[in-house]
Amino acid sequence: MQDALCKISPVAYIDILDGDAEGHIRFHNPEEAKAVSDARAELQKEHSWKLEILSGDHEQRYWQKILVDRQVKLNRPREKKRGTEKLISKAEKIIIARAKEANKHIRFQED
Repeated sequence: MQDALCKISPVAYIDILDGDAEGHIRFHNPEEAKAVSDARAELQKEHSWKLEILSGDHEQRYWQKILVDRQVKLNRPREKKRGTEKLISKAEKIIIARAKEANKHIRFQED
């Protein structure tokens, strides 16, 4: 999706989850959004996408959703690790990743 849209205008952010039928695409400025909107007939024909620029109440509700999502992300509890505890945790992750990588190799033994 992003590749197809970037041919017309640079995409700032895509707010769509896998499997969703609807989503939001943000551009850096209104002119970029208008360029994509002007090409919507071509995009609908090629990809079956129905595009519209949000305005009025729909735009306000989307900006409120952005603010709520941002607050949820910022207020999410996270584990605070310091010093050696943090280093040990990183080392364990590296060891686990290397072990998984080593298990991907096929080894043959000579009889």
